[in-house]
Amino acid sequence: MSVRHSEGEQRSRDTQTIMATSSKLATGHHQAPGLWHRAARDGEWFTWDRIGFACLCSAIGFAAGLAWMLVIPNTYGAPNGTLLMDYLSFWLAGGLVLNGTPELAYSPKDFAALQNAYTGSDTVFGFFYPPTFQMLQSAFALLPYKAAFAGFVALTTGLLCLSCRMITGKWLLAACLILIPACANNAFHGQNAALTAALYGFFLVGVERQKMILAGIALGLLTIKPQLGILAPIALIASWNWRTFLSASVTTLVFAGLSAAVLGLGVWQAFWLQAPVASAMMELGGVEWGKMISVYGGLRLVGLSHMAAMALQVLVGLAALVCVWVAWRRSDRMAVRAPVLVGGALLVTPFALSYDLTLLVVPCAFLIREGLKSGFLPYEKAALALVIVLSASTSPFAVWLGLPIAPLLPLLIVWMGLRRMKPVAAEGQTSATAV
Repeated sequence: MSVRHSEGEQRSRDTQTIMATSSKLATGHHQAPGLWHRAARDGEWFTWDRIGFACLCSAIGFAAGLAWMLVIPNTYGAPNGTLLMDYLSFWLAGGLVLNGTPELAYSPKDFAALQNAYTGSDTVFGFFYPPTFQMLQSAFALLPYKAAFAGFVALTTGLLCLSCRMITGKWLLAACLILIPACANNAFHGQNAALTAALYGFFLVGVERQKMILAGIALGLLTIKPQLGILAPIALIASWNWRTFLSASVTTLVFAGLSAAVLGLGVWQAFWLQAPVASAMMELGGVEWGKMISVYGGLRLVGLSHMAAMALQVLVGLAALVCVWVAWRRSDRMAVRAPVLVGGALLVTPFALSYDLTLLVVPCAFLIREGLKSGFLPYEKAALALVIVLSASTSPFAVWLGLPIAPLLPLLIVWMGLRRMKPVAAEGQTSATAV
């Protein structure tokens, strides 16, 4: 009997030892995950001190770059010292309004001659924006060119910062978001992507806060760049948001009517007559395909014909449309809706350039807000970091290396939005306290 008792005690001790060892191994695995788990899956290296240091460096570089461009003679200047950047076309188009000849902005030959006479350079920029945007630029044309450049960049970037503040609820986060590389790229070109991103942000915040009329006004003003708002009506129809739809429609008509009253109906006729020129420039490479971020531009860069690239662009656009419909139909959370809509907007249009990636600031703001509130999903921090870091580097990859990576960034954003549609177990999320 004593032998059997001893054998039973031994088996019991062995079982306890095995269980304890298993528990230690499991605990050890939980406490000390591998490098990939910590760096990529959980993004533990995203700490506030590192983010703050990166933002400080970005702010210094941002300010120094703009000062170098606007104050110090540099390689971007014409022989007479005029800064040759995209904003030149905006400013000159606004000046034509003041001179009473706004339709000349939509005559490629006349507008090129105007630029040649002003700069003494054969570098020219097209103006393919609707008269509503030209009307807005007439106010800046009252200022000298470089002052107007600085004022336009400051005002539109400030509006984007306000939009991000409304999304995140924190000025510090908003300031960090407007310092990402895409925003700097937009500012250096004097482009309008910060303005369109801000309008997208105001629209989405308005929908989220049930301010449907104001949301519609913001969406109606977004028609200054109509190719970026193609999917917004689909989103509103999918969510049965008829008040915003009606508000946006009325705003669009009033905005266009006001520009016609100020500039004359002839300028709208000139704008529509210029449309084939813009299409031909895209098809023939008048705008370098490597500088485009669309699926179409990437496919042309790797050698596909116009028809083949456009066919695939249409397929991607239809897929984006379906994603927007599903996201806005099935979810009312902006961490789902905003990424799918804004990312989809950049996937559906064949004509978008590197600075347009500034729009991704808005869905990033919603995703970061959600992550700080309820925890980040696995690989979400790493994906956000990838989008942010590469947001101003897609053109060099395409032009120098022949790698059209730009469409991957809005695709990543759409993917992150769709992931948020499904409830994820708590253990699948990472801490919300460390960004």
